[in-house]
Amino acid sequence: MNADALSDLVLLLVCAVVAWRDLRTRPAVAVGAGLIGFAALLGVVRFSGVAMLYGPHRFFSLLSACAAFSLLAAGLRWPDAAIAKRAAAVGRFVVVVGGFGVAVTVMGGSLWSQIVPGLSALVIVWTALQQRSASAILGALLLVGSFVVAATGKPGTVYLDYFNSTQALHYLLAAGIALLALPKPPVRTAEPALAV
Repeated sequence: MNADALSDLVLLLVCAVVAWRDLRTRPAVAVGAGLIGFAALLGVVRFSGVAMLYGPHRFFSLLSACAAFSLLAAGLRWPDAAIAKRAAAVGRFVVVVGGFGVAVTVMGGSLWSQIVPGLSALVIVWTALQQRSASAILGALLLVGSFVVAATGKPGTVYLDYFNSTQALHYLLAAGIALLALPKPPVRTAEPALAV
């Protein structure tokens, strides 16, 4: 296994844990993570030398860019909305919005697959800042960092004298998703005084 495949494996494991844990309680977060995780699974195999998976890996990466990050944003920003809580609504969103995004990107609107995740990241950052959760803010910043790497990284670019742009993207995504998907501690209220 080479370093690119290893970075995709780390992303796959993080996304699998989030998807499994949140499937019943937060379907939007779970399916968003699941789509990214499935793209990472295909990436593990592709970067391990199975060149025929380039097309499927590219497709699911595009689908993730066009639908998964929007689902993560909706699930984190509006946790009580139908899109965040109802599996049927999440499925329709993936088919309609994801399908539209992939079609637009393939037909020449390549910026679409960068604009949608970028706007989703802004919603996630805004939500994290309002929650005032250090882990959510750090996760949101790591997610934004992954988008910066995806938008600007070129082949041969090396980050921290060690990671190429593919590896940096995968590790930043994995860390960002892990921190954003941490369960939030319940709000503690003062216990009522006992009547004597």
